[in-house]
Amino acid sequence: MLAQLKDDHQRVKRAYNKYRRLDAEEDAEIRQGLVQQVLDELSVHARLEEELLYPAAKKQLEDCRQIDEAEVEHEMLHLLIDQLRDLDPEAPSHEQEQHARFTVLCEYTLHHVKEEEREMFPQLMKARLDWLALARETEERRTELKGQWEGEEVGEEVGERVHASSPDENDREGGDGTMAPAESESESGSGKGGTSRGEGDSSEDCDGPAEAAASRAGGGARRSGPRAARGSTAR
Repeated sequence: MLAQLKDDHQRVKRAYNKYRRLDAEEDAEIRQGLVQQVLDELSVHARLEEELLYPAAKKQLEDCRQIDEAEVEHEMLHLLIDQLRDLDPEAPSHEQEQHARFTVLCEYTLHHVKEEEREMFPQLMKARLDWLALARETEERRTELKGQWEGEEVGEEVGERVHASSPDENDREGGDGTMAPAESESESGSGKGGTSRGEGDSSEDCDGPAEAAASRAGGGARRSGPRAARGSTAR
Protein backbone atom coordinates (compact mmCIF):
# COMPACT_ATOMS: atom_id res chain seq x y z
CA MET A 1 0.00 0.00 0.00
CA LEU A 2 2.79 2.44 0.84
CA ALA A 3 4.30 1.88 -2.59
CA GLN A 4 0.97 2.82 -4.18
CA LEU A 5 0.76 5.98 -2.10
CA LYS A 6 4.32 6.93 -3.03
CA ASP A 7 3.40 6.49 -6.71
CA ASP A 8 0.56 8.97 -6.13
CA HIS A 9 3.06 11.41 -4.64
CA GLN A 10 5.32 11.13 -7.67
CA ARG A 11 2.49 11.72 -10.15
CA VAL A 12 1.49 14.91 -8.33
CA LYS A 13 5.11 16.11 -8.21
CA ARG A 14 5.61 15.51 -11.93
CA ALA A 15 2.35 17.26 -12.85
CA TYR A 16 3.20 20.29 -10.72
CA ASN A 17 6.75 20.54 -12.12
CA LYS A 18 5.39 20.37 -15.66
CA TYR A 19 2.79 23.03 -14.84
CA ARG A 20 5.51 25.43 -13.64
CA ARG A 21 7.53 25.00 -16.82
CA LEU A 22 4.63 25.83 -19.15
CA ASP A 23 3.71 29.31 -20.38
CA ALA A 24 0.52 30.70 -18.84
CA GLU A 25 -0.80 32.04 -22.16
CA GLU A 26 0.56 29.72 -24.82
CA ASP A 27 -0.01 26.53 -22.80
CA ALA A 28 -3.16 27.56 -20.93
CA GLU A 29 -5.16 24.47 -21.90
CA ILE A 30 -2.38 22.05 -20.96
CA ARG A 31 -1.86 23.82 -17.64
CA GLN A 32 -5.58 23.59 -16.90
CA GLY A 33 -5.48 19.88 -17.59
CA LEU A 34 -2.61 19.49 -15.14
CA VAL A 35 -4.52 21.43 -12.49
CA GLN A 36 -7.45 19.05 -12.90
CA GLN A 37 -5.14 16.02 -12.77
CA VAL A 38 -3.60 17.15 -9.49
CA LEU A 39 -6.98 17.88 -7.92
CA ASP A 40 -8.24 14.44 -8.90
CA GLU A 41 -5.09 12.65 -7.75
CA LEU A 42 -5.06 14.38 -4.38
CA SER A 43 -8.77 13.84 -3.79
CA VAL A 44 -8.55 10.08 -4.26
CA HIS A 45 -5.21 9.82 -2.45
CA ALA A 46 -6.46 11.66 0.62
CA ARG A 47 -9.61 9.54 0.84
CA LEU A 48 -7.57 6.33 0.70
CA GLU A 49 -5.34 7.45 3.55
CA GLU A 50 -8.25 8.72 5.63
CA GLU A 51 -10.43 5.65 5.13
CA LEU A 52 -7.83 2.87 5.18
CA LEU A 53 -4.28 3.71 6.23
CA TYR A 54 -4.79 6.08 9.14
CA PRO A 55 -7.48 4.01 10.95
CA ALA A 56 -5.42 0.81 10.57
CA ALA A 57 -2.28 2.55 11.82
CA LYS A 58 -4.03 3.99 14.85
CA LYS A 59 -4.95 0.51 16.02
CA GLN A 60 -1.28 -0.47 16.15
CA LEU A 61 0.66 2.67 17.04
CA GLU A 62 1.05 3.83 20.62
CA ASP A 63 1.97 7.37 19.59
CA CYS A 64 -0.54 8.69 17.04
CA ARG A 65 0.53 12.31 16.96
CA GLN A 66 1.89 12.09 13.42
CA ILE A 67 -1.40 10.63 12.21
CA ASP A 68 -3.35 13.36 13.99
CA GLU A 69 -1.21 16.06 12.39
CA ALA A 70 -1.59 14.46 8.96
CA GLU A 71 -5.37 14.47 9.32
CA VAL A 72 -5.36 18.17 10.15
CA GLU A 73 -3.16 18.83 7.12
CA HIS A 74 -5.65 16.90 5.01
CA GLU A 75 -8.38 19.27 6.13
CA MET A 76 -6.38 22.16 4.69
CA LEU A 77 -5.80 20.24 1.44
CA HIS A 78 -9.52 19.57 1.07
CA LEU A 79 -10.28 23.24 1.68
CA LEU A 80 -7.90 24.38 -1.08
CA ILE A 81 -9.20 21.72 -3.47
CA ASP A 82 -12.79 22.84 -2.91
CA GLN A 83 -11.84 26.48 -3.47
CA LEU A 84 -10.06 25.63 -6.72
CA ARG A 85 -13.02 23.64 -8.00
CA ASP A 86 -15.28 26.63 -7.38
CA LEU A 87 -13.20 28.86 -9.65
CA ASP A 88 -13.93 29.31 -13.35
CA PRO A 89 -10.50 29.19 -15.01
CA GLU A 90 -11.86 30.88 -18.13
CA ALA A 91 -12.88 33.96 -16.18
CA PRO A 92 -10.07 36.56 -16.33
CA SER A 93 -10.68 37.53 -12.73
CA HIS A 94 -10.13 33.93 -11.60
CA GLU A 95 -7.00 33.12 -13.61
CA GLN A 96 -4.50 34.66 -11.20
CA GLU A 97 -6.40 33.43 -8.17
CA GLN A 98 -6.37 29.89 -9.51
CA HIS A 99 -2.61 30.04 -10.10
CA ALA A 100 -2.02 31.35 -6.57
CA ARG A 101 -4.22 28.79 -4.86
CA PHE A 102 -2.89 25.93 -6.98
CA THR A 103 0.70 26.89 -6.17
CA VAL A 104 -0.07 26.99 -2.46
CA LEU A 105 -1.87 23.64 -2.67
CA CYS A 106 1.08 21.95 -4.40
CA GLU A 107 3.75 23.44 -2.15
CA TYR A 108 1.72 22.49 0.91
CA THR A 109 1.30 18.98 -0.48
CA LEU A 110 5.03 18.61 -1.11
CA HIS A 111 5.71 19.52 2.53
CA HIS A 112 3.07 17.00 3.66
CA VAL A 113 4.55 14.31 1.40
CA LYS A 114 8.08 14.89 2.73
CA GLU A 115 6.90 14.37 6.30
CA GLU A 116 4.96 11.24 5.38
CA GLU A 117 7.77 9.57 3.48
CA ARG A 118 10.59 10.53 5.86
CA GLU A 119 8.85 10.14 9.20
CA MET A 120 5.43 8.49 9.10
CA PHE A 121 5.96 5.73 6.54
CA PRO A 122 9.14 4.34 8.20
CA GLN A 123 7.25 4.26 11.50
CA LEU A 124 4.33 2.44 9.87
CA MET A 125 6.65 -0.15 8.34
CA LYS A 126 7.51 -1.24 11.88
CA ALA A 127 3.84 -1.65 12.81
CA ARG A 128 2.12 -5.00 12.53
CA LEU A 129 -0.31 -4.10 9.78
CA ASP A 130 -1.84 -6.50 7.29
CA TRP A 131 -0.18 -4.89 4.30
CA LEU A 132 -1.48 -7.38 1.75
CA ALA A 133 -5.06 -6.81 2.83
CA LEU A 134 -4.54 -3.04 2.88
CA ALA A 135 -3.08 -3.11 -0.63
CA ARG A 136 -6.05 -5.09 -1.90
CA GLU A 137 -8.55 -2.80 -0.21
CA THR A 138 -6.71 0.25 -1.53
CA GLU A 139 -7.01 -0.93 -5.13
CA GLU A 140 -10.68 -1.79 -4.71
CA ARG A 141 -11.50 1.52 -3.05
CA ARG A 142 -9.51 3.48 -5.61
CA THR A 143 -11.57 1.88 -8.39
CA GLU A 144 -14.79 2.63 -6.53
CA LEU A 145 -13.91 6.29 -6.01
CA LYS A 146 -12.86 6.86 -9.60
CA GLY A 147 -15.96 5.12 -10.94
CA GLN A 148 -18.22 7.00 -8.56
CA TRP A 149 -16.92 10.43 -9.52
CA GLU A 150 -16.70 9.64 -13.23
CA GLY A 151 -20.39 8.75 -13.02
CA GLU A 152 -21.07 12.12 -11.39
CA GLU A 153 -19.24 13.86 -14.23
CA VAL A 154 -21.38 12.08 -16.83
CA GLY A 155 -24.54 12.99 -14.92
CA GLU A 156 -23.52 16.64 -14.73
CA GLU A 157 -22.72 16.76 -18.46
CA VAL A 158 -26.07 15.18 -19.37
CA GLY A 159 -27.88 17.61 -17.08
CA GLU A 160 -26.15 20.55 -18.73
CA ARG A 161 -27.12 19.32 -22.20
CA VAL A 162 -30.73 18.80 -21.17
CA HIS A 163 -30.85 22.26 -19.61
CA ALA A 164 -29.35 23.82 -22.73
CA SER A 165 -31.90 22.11 -24.99
CA SER A 166 -34.91 23.01 -22.82
CA PRO A 167 -37.05 25.97 -23.94
CA ASP A 168 -36.41 29.19 -22.10
CA GLU A 169 -39.10 30.54 -19.81
CA ASN A 170 -39.54 33.50 -22.16
CA ASP A 171 -40.37 31.11 -25.00
CA ARG A 172 -43.41 29.95 -23.07
CA GLU A 173 -44.68 33.44 -22.40
CA GLY A 174 -47.27 35.31 -24.39
CA GLY A 175 -46.45 38.53 -26.28
CA ASP A 176 -47.44 40.68 -23.32
CA GLY A 177 -45.09 38.85 -20.96
CA THR A 178 -47.84 36.67 -19.42
CA MET A 179 -47.75 32.89 -19.59
CA ALA A 180 -49.28 31.55 -22.80
CA PRO A 181 -52.39 29.41 -22.17
CA ALA A 182 -51.72 25.69 -22.02
CA GLU A 183 -53.09 23.46 -24.77
CA SER A 184 -56.42 21.93 -23.77
CA GLU A 185 -56.95 18.19 -23.57
CA SER A 186 -59.31 18.27 -26.53
CA GLU A 187 -56.70 20.08 -28.61
CA SER A 188 -53.82 17.89 -27.55
CA GLY A 189 -55.76 14.63 -27.74
CA SER A 190 -54.23 13.36 -24.52
CA GLY A 191 -55.38 13.21 -20.90
CA LYS A 192 -53.49 14.21 -17.81
CA GLY A 193 -50.66 11.87 -16.87
CA GLY A 194 -48.93 11.29 -13.63
CA THR A 195 -46.02 12.99 -13.91
CA SER A 196 -19.78 3.32 4.41
CA ARG A 197 -17.15 2.44 4.91
CA GLY A 198 -16.69 2.29 8.67
CA GLU A 199 -13.73 1.35 10.84
CA GLY A 200 -13.43 -0.41 14.18
CA ASP A 201 -12.91 1.45 17.43
CA SER A 202 -9.43 2.94 17.72
CA SER A 203 -7.37 2.93 20.90
CA GLU A 204 -7.78 5.65 23.50
CA ASP A 205 -4.34 7.04 22.66
CA CYS A 206 -5.44 7.79 19.12
CA ASP A 207 -8.71 9.67 19.59
CA GLY A 208 -8.84 13.23 18.30
CA PRO A 209 -8.79 14.69 14.76
CA ALA A 210 -9.55 11.22 13.39
CA GLU A 211 -13.25 11.81 14.03
CA ALA A 212 -13.31 14.73 11.60
CA ALA A 213 -11.49 12.72 8.94
CA ALA A 214 -13.80 9.77 9.45
CA SER A 215 -16.86 11.94 8.83
CA ARG A 216 -15.25 13.21 5.62
CA ALA A 217 -14.52 9.68 4.49
CA GLY A 218 -18.14 8.51 4.53
CA GLY A 219 -19.63 7.85 1.06
CA GLY A 220 -19.01 10.33 -1.75
CA ALA A 221 -20.28 13.37 0.08
CA ARG A 222 -17.09 15.39 -0.21
CA ARG A 223 -17.10 18.10 -2.82
CA SER A 224 -13.42 17.61 -3.34
CA GLY A 225 -13.84 14.34 -5.19
CA PRO A 226 -12.27 14.17 -8.65
CA ARG A 227 -15.06 15.83 -10.53
CA ALA A 228 -14.35 18.05 -13.51
CA ALA A 229 -13.58 21.65 -12.61
CA ARG A 230 -15.37 24.39 -14.44
CA GLY A 231 -13.91 25.42 -17.76
CA SER A 232 -12.08 23.36 -20.39
CA THR A 233 -9.95 20.56 -18.96
CA ALA A 234 -7.92 17.79 -20.49
CA ARG A 235 -8.25 14.17 -19.32
